[in-house]
Amino acid sequence: MSKEMFDSIMTGLGEALEYERGNKNAGRSRVREKPPKIRPVKSYSKETIKSIRLSLNLSQRAFAEVLGVSPKTVEAWESGRNHPAGSASRMIEIIEQDNGVLEHYDMVLHG
Repeated sequence: MSKEMFDSIMTGLGEALEYERGNKNAGRSRVREKPPKIRPVKSYSKETIKSIRLSLNLSQRAFAEVLGVSPKTVEAWESGRNHPAGSASRMIEIIEQDNGVLEHYDMVLHG
């Protein structure tokens, strides 16, 4: 994934948060003549989620903070009681494709 694409996703997530916080002017709309083909959101097994988290050397709590979910949510994913969806699943996909993305964007600082 290109830096431009990731930046665009992060901008969109930021705009969504601002909108949710009450800033109804946040966000922007774009009109395209031909809509882009969007790959469906990937689904993850409990084993894969845990494997990705462990490959990052993160606790469930730290992984939850990175994804913006509760530690109980990560625990439920890893036990198979629930599955990530929507933006959490997209973020996991981004991390899976480039596990250096968290440090690149200062989401996780080591050292």
